[in-house]
Amino acid sequence: MMLWRVGDHLACLLVLVALQWGGAEAGAPLPPMAATFSGVFDHNMVLQRAPAKAAVFGVAGNFTGDPTAATVTVEVTSAADSDTSKSYTATVGDDMTWKVLLDPAEAGGDYSISCACTAGCVNSSVGGKMENVTFGDVYFCSGQSNMELLLHFTFSRNDTLAAIAKGMYQNIRVRQFPHNAQPEPVYTVKTDMGALHPDAPTWLGAGQALELEETMSICPWCGKTNRSVLVSFSAACWYFGQALTDELAKMNNGNAPPIGLIASSVGGTMIELWTPVEKLANCKNTSCGDRINITQCGTLYNGMVAPFTNMTVKGYVWYQGENNVFADTGNSMEQTGYGCMLPNMVSSWREAWSVEPGTTDAMAPFGVYTLAAGTSEGHGTHMGGFRWSETANYGVVPNDAMPNCFMASGYDLGDPWDKNCYFRNCCTHGVVEPQPPCSGDTRWSWWATNYFMGPIHPRPKLPFATRLAQAAAVVVYGAEGLATGPVIAGCSMSTDGSTLAVHFNTSLLTSGQKVIVQDYDPSLEMMASAMEVCAGEADPPYAPDTKDGNWTFVNVKADTSGSAIMVDLSPLNGAKPTAVRYAWQDYPCCGALDRTYTPCPMASCPVMASPAMLPAMPFFALLQDGKCKCIPPQICDK
Repeated sequence: MMLWRVGDHLACLLVLVALQWGGAEAGAPLPPMAATFSGVFDHNMVLQRAPAKAAVFGVAGNFTGDPTAATVTVEVTSAADSDTSKSYTATVGDDMTWKVLLDPAEAGGDYSISCACTAGCVNSSVGGKMENVTFGDVYFCSGQSNMELLLHFTFSRNDTLAAIAKGMYQNIRVRQFPHNAQPEPVYTVKTDMGALHPDAPTWLGAGQALELEETMSICPWCGKTNRSVLVSFSAACWYFGQALTDELAKMNNGNAPPIGLIASSVGGTMIELWTPVEKLANCKNTSCGDRINITQCGTLYNGMVAPFTNMTVKGYVWYQGENNVFADTGNSMEQTGYGCMLPNMVSSWREAWSVEPGTTDAMAPFGVYTLAAGTSEGHGTHMGGFRWSETANYGVVPNDAMPNCFMASGYDLGDPWDKNCYFRNCCTHGVVEPQPPCSGDTRWSWWATNYFMGPIHPRPKLPFATRLAQAAAVVVYGAEGLATGPVIAGCSMSTDGSTLAVHFNTSLLTSGQKVIVQDYDPSLEMMASAMEVCAGEADPPYAPDTKDGNWTFVNVKADTSGSAIMVDLSPLNGAKPTAVRYAWQDYPCCGALDRTYTPCPMASCPVMASPAMLPAMPFFALLQDGKCKCIPPQICDK
């Protein structure tokens, strides 16, 4: 069985040999092993559990004749019964690749898996082998710098390391993949790509990664020191696995299955690089050929996604967008901008992974971290519309354009301090008067938990991941609870025009949940309410906000119904409101607070679902005849 590919891109034999063993020119030596696994596999790894069939694949060489006459045999042996093993065979393809599908296996176990060319090869006794393999749920994590950000640069790092040292989260195993842009899709890679430690396998269990140390410098200004290699793993990916473990343990009497986490991300990148190039034509107003050289589009998909598409996974986790905020946020209905590109990428990944029936589900769950506060890259007037586009413009997921997706809002989880704390304390290493109080013993100290390049990379990653895992527990695993915060359903204006009641979708508020308004400080120019009304012309939500002067921040309070809030329109002084929006700013929760000297508490925006404490989804609605009208495809006409 040869590897499945989507589209017309076939990796030639020469490229496969060059990638796997380093030979690039004609006449390069054949691989020493007659058969070996692709480098996405290694000791300690997690393979996808039942009901799916886990796939293992690789390349073969040193043939006695026609490669397609060669046979690779895969042996799977359980440590619990070493005298019994299962055998699987595959015919080598004309591209020298092979692939087998294992029988569905329940979670857990300790297996060794070997491969050997048992017919048609010179060195038929030499092959690859993996030890300490288990079965569980495998998640592929990808995106740009806030996905790539190391565990080291997060507030919860030390608590996590201490928990692992006490024996917690031993079900989690990690695999980091290095930067690997490629002009064409590649489906097999070298066996040592991306190891967290040079002398260790590329897959490591949590305890193994904690105990392994290496002298490293984890940032340009950081001196070299001896650290656990686990702190070099993706924080957003790890914390998702950690929080998901907690959620699944609550559902299963304290037991969670093995969780495999693959981190494959590159900072400063756009979504166009992560999408198969032939699929980009499905959306208008992409940056290919404009901000991005056309030859770069799709290159990270080719080299950092495609190598995993023949592997069976449970789902995906995505954190990206900072480098797309400046561009057209777009609308999925019009097939424009990010509103089209994100669901387009989701469907293209699902298509690529599910070609082989019985492996990755064609609707495998897809999780999205929305952009956190303070990460607009200087394009704050685009931020509200961009977060809306991350829902494919429906205002909530899952939806018709993004089915079986789950999401975490991060607009209230920016870094508590602003960039001055970074620039004054990190880059210059000097003392500037007045000294910002974000160092020393202060809460969320810079010195206790370093920034990486400032608040563009917010440090509170665990609370963000906890929300995403909570949504996954509901959407993916069928847990009871909320998958999202309150979602606007409609609004109605009082007869005297003094208040606006904003109603939320009661079908998304599970039993016992209600909409509340947290205390906030109206003295901060009412901006801390995050609620705005417009008394003039308003730009559409998918366009940059050029008419910001027409918007006024107003106060809000809870309604006794538990499913609505009341918006005070008196600051309009009798002017007719034309639109309303919530959490539409880059950093919407603390108003005019100077975060150089006073930190903005996390999760401090007022409108929440309680007791789940999930923030309301950002919204924008026109006001017509005293009622709300959202921009399609979002509907809020109740």
